[in-house]
Formats: sequence, C-alpha cells, structure tokens
Amino acid sequence: MDINEKIISLPTIRELIQNSKLLPKKSLGQNFILDLNITNKIAQLAQCSHKDIIEIGPGPGSLTRSMFIEGARSIIAIEKDKRSINCLNSLKDICGDKLILINGDALKLPLDNFAPFPKSIIGNLPYNISSRLLTSWLKQIHYSQFIFIENITITIQKELADRMVSLNGNKKYGRLSVFIDLLSNTHKLLELTPSVFYPEPKVFSSVVSINPLKKPRYEVNLKTFEKITMLAFGQRRKMLRTSLKSIGGSELLRKADIDETMRPENLSTKDFCNLSNTYDQL
Repeated sequence: MDINEKIISLPTIRELIQNSKLLPKKSLGQNFILDLNITNKIAQLAQCSHKDIIEIGPGPGSLTRSMFIEGARSIIAIEKDKRSINCLNSLKDICGDKLILINGDALKLPLDNFAPFPKSIIGNLPYNISSRLLTSWLKQIHYSQFIFIENITITIQKELADRMVSLNGNKKYGRLSVFIDLLSNTHKLLELTPSVFYPEPKVFSSVVSINPLKKPRYEVNLKTFEKITMLAFGQRRKMLRTSLKSIGGSELLRKADIDETMRPENLSTKDFCNLSNTYDQL
C-alpha cells in the first residue's frame, strides 16, 4: 500500500478519540474536526501539494491526515497536549521523517526554529489565542531577513475572521483589520457550522487565507503604526483629536491633513500610515 492507502486504513478520528479517551479540554480551546471530508476540503483550499507545512494544534490528526493525502511534502506538527501527540504516533509510523511531532506551545516557539524556508502555516487554532498567534507571526515575518512563509491558512472564530477582512466604515473594522491589511492579502475561504466540531462550539467558524506581503503595503515604521492604532482604537467612539491627544492630537492631525473630528473607523490603512509617518517627522 502507498502512504495514502495506509492513512485511509487507519482507525477513524472518532474511533481514535474513543480508544484514547481523548476528551477535549476547554482550557486548551480544543474543538476537533472529525470528518475527513471537511479536513480534506480545507487541505485542498490550502493547496498543500508539494509544500512543507507547519501545523498548529493538530489534535488527533484529522487535518494532518488530509494534508498528507493532498500531497504535503512534510509537516511539522506543534501540539501542546501530550495526549494528542500520542494519538499521532500511528500516523508518524506511516509517514516517518515526513512528520515531525513537537510537544510545545506555539505562542512560545519562534518561527525561525523551523528553518529552512519557505513553509506554509496551517491549523485549526484555539479561539483564545488566534489573534495573538497571527499578529506574532506577521511581526516575525516583517522583522526577519530569512523567515519566508508562503501562506497561512487557519480555521478561526467567524467573528475574528470578519474583523480581519473588514474595511474602514464597517463596525467590525478595528486595529486588527488595519494591521492585517498592512502586512498581508487576506480573504475568507469557507465557513463552518458548529456541527462539524467536537464538541460543538457556540459560534460559527471561518477558514481564512493570509498571504504575507514581502514588504508592508505602505511605507511605515511598524512600531509607530502600532502605537497610533492602539491609541486610536483604544477609544474608538471618540474623535481622533481626543484619542490621540497624548501624541499631538489636533496639531498632528492637521499636519497629516486629516479631519480632527474623524473617528478611527473612518481612516484607511493608508491614512494610518500617513499619520504614523507624520508623527515620526515631528
């Protein structure tokens, strides 16, 4: 049998969970996808074929199996839960050196640990750390000379996905929206109902594709950009002349040719870059 046939012949994910008594832990944000038809679709959308992949939170391995079935060249699977690592050992026996299992916290593992590059990142992320993981990855890619992530495909809470792709003027538009827009091309691929997960979450989920840009969409100092967007959206109901008062307020806005009565949701990513560059020139 070839690798795909061996993978398909493994016990189902549901059987694996039952045999291993792998009860999902709420503290780890675990919601497993049991249906390989769903994970196969995600792997197809992520275009796994002939790619080297970093998988975040494989759990019992449904998406891991699907990525190999779709032709992934290699997978580094990072899993915090030792019980899930044990569930992946049967897949490791089949895939050998193509599958590297790391029992660790993705938040504490820098991307440069996983050289050589390029690689892609794929994962069904715990809802409670999705935003922190994504912003951390994009910062690392931005500041590094050699980290090259071709694509990030993640399953996250729909509400977060909506915030990521929102445009100015939308009520879901915020600091994350402009940060993501500055450093990537991002779009939603698929929506998933709670019923495809075990246990069922109370919210819908989205599969999102993020393509990191080689350089920011507009020239800007990222630290200044983060400072200004944090101040602006930290008081999003107030006019910018008030929320930015500590760094120049009305004078800063006048020099940047921005109406001081605007609120942060009225400004585009380009506007915030202009504002940041004006601040740096003061």
